[in-house]
Amino acid sequence: MKRRWIGIALVLLVAGGAGSLWLFASPAGKALQERIAGETPAAKVAAYTRAIVRGDQGAALGLWELPNLQNQEQLQALAERRTRVTGDLLAANLRPDFTMLQVEWWGTCCEPRVIGASRDAGGARMRVQFLDSQGRPAIYVFDVFVRDGPYWGAAMNYPLRQWVIRDVYSEGQEPFYWRMTSKTTVEVLELISRSSQHYPRSYPMTS
Repeated sequence: MKRRWIGIALVLLVAGGAGSLWLFASPAGKALQERIAGETPAAKVAAYTRAIVRGDQGAALGLWELPNLQNQEQLQALAERRTRVTGDLLAANLRPDFTMLQVEWWGTCCEPRVIGASRDAGGARMRVQFLDSQGRPAIYVFDVFVRDGPYWGAAMNYPLRQWVIRDVYSEGQEPFYWRMTSKTTVEVLELISRSSQHYPRSYPMTS
């Protein structure tokens, strides 16, 4: 009888191990691994906010990673915004809690587009509301993207993602990193030289 129970226990142990391996290899399992590791857009926004609230400028700047860009003017604009916005938020004496108002998921492979499912997303455009010590609201947009370029999702069996903050700006301002916006169609914003007196223009990606 004792041997029989040992055999049953071994079978259950092997089955449980196989089930765990299957779960972690599945899309849902990989999403769970990302959450456990703190590799989600929301986790990056929360980490940046915590650094701001405790007055740790170095940590906040470290979480907002500058990308490798060939367009040096675009990179300079991002670097200047990174310093300015981080400084503004540090000076605002923010409350530790924030409200996630909206998340717009972007597919970044093939034809960049807004998608409905986070599982295939390589980017997240997030509207976040902060409150200062007086309770006054301020809304910022966080563009959080996968570090290693286009994310292929199902086509590559959902590789694990590493998310990084690429851009943060007040609501109503233009993005400097992900130069695409979504209205009725996806539009790509044309980066105008800062020496130009013309307003930025846009043109549709699709007809």
